[in-house]
Amino acid sequence: MFRKGHPRNNLQSLTFFKEELSWDKEVKYLGLILDSKLTFHSQIKYNTDKFWAKVHVIIPLIGRKSPLSLNNKVLLLNQILRPILTYASQIWGLAAKTHLKKVKIMQNKILSIMTNGPWYIRNDVIHKDLKLESTKNHIQVISRTFFQQITRNTNPTILEQLNFTNNN
Repeated sequence: MFRKGHPRNNLQSLTFFKEELSWDKEVKYLGLILDSKLTFHSQIKYNTDKFWAKVHVIIPLIGRKSPLSLNNKVLLLNQILRPILTYASQIWGLAAKTHLKKVKIMQNKILSIMTNGPWYIRNDVIHKDLKLESTKNHIQVISRTFFQQITRNTNPTILEQLNFTNNN
């Protein structure tokens, strides 16, 4: 179904219970958009669009003129906005740097809005002051915990997949 490289022009049609299945460029499964070249561009765009929709809803709480303290704004970021932005990042976390940079830019924009910081304040200073990890580190932590939890799973099908990936 999916593979890297150039698509073949002569794809055979698939049938499932005597019904023809069409070839699609993208498939959405459990909220994850898989494209035919596995670039995850569509997934990251979908996450960022959803992120901005949620930002527009809670901007009165986290905006520049919000009465909330900075600690509460960071809490809202960590509990509501960041999970939307990094949804399924265990899978798309190794996407191209250009796509991952978009996620980083989204987080930096919202941090600048939350802190009401001037344009000349560096993003890494804001991260350090708020004690937030970078998006890259956050995705790595999420991925590590996810794959550690898989090894403790009792489902035989999942354990069989682990044996397959360890042997190859």
